[in-house]
Amino acid sequence: MSPSVSSIDLHNTTSAYFAPATSTSNTHKQVYISGQVGASSDGTVPSDYVSQIHLALYNLRRIIIAANAKVSDVAKLTLFVVNYDPANREHTRPVQRFLGGHRPAITLVPVAQLAVPSWLFEIEAVLSVPTSQIPQALPAAKNAVDVIIIGAGLAGLTAAHELLRKGYTCLVLEARDRVGGKTWSQELEGGAGTVELGAAWINDVSQSRMYGLAKRYNADLIEQNTTGSCVLEDSNGTCSQFPYGEMPMVR
Repeated sequence: MSPSVSSIDLHNTTSAYFAPATSTSNTHKQVYISGQVGASSDGTVPSDYVSQIHLALYNLRRIIIAANAKVSDVAKLTLFVVNYDPANREHTRPVQRFLGGHRPAITLVPVAQLAVPSWLFEIEAVLSVPTSQIPQALPAAKNAVDVIIIGAGLAGLTAAHELLRKGYTCLVLEARDRVGGKTWSQELEGGAGTVELGAAWINDVSQSRMYGLAKRYNADLIEQNTTGSCVLEDSNGTCSQFPYGEMPMVR
């Protein structure tokens, strides 16, 4: 299936993390998401700006999932920032991580205040969702199972495995389009390697069950080197070394 959103670039815009414009086809349905702010489900608002950014993006992702859409279906984002400082663009990295390489059109609007004085960041979105992705009414249930498991992370999948082994039936429900939960590997473009986007380390002492699971399925295990130096690449591309077990020197 072709992407639901295509970037429109000029000769000098391809290196930016967002596109100057996007286009969609008439086979897609537009979904308009109201501004999401950095507040938790109980209304708690963190005092710091960065925490509000992360919470707002989390709330936006929940609505995208509820719309049966993906981040790659985002055609346009509008960011509202209180007391915006162009020399301290703290929203950039969280938004880039949220987009995961997708490049929608983005507009940032500095504002003096949002609807609630404690709000410092708000983000609204327009999605272009293929009509085949729009959820339809669920059919009436025809089958019964002994257990329903919510979440297809390692705990949920292990529970399902043990239930089936003991002769019970079960149904695993997962909101994402993948299984594994916090354990998530993704190949780099062009086959240059694999990066861990979630949990990356296990051991046979405090995580004996996870270690046993990896051994059972003959997963490739690499022993981590705990001597020598580590390397940190800063956001500006500067690399520095620091001894293993110590904290890196960061600004």
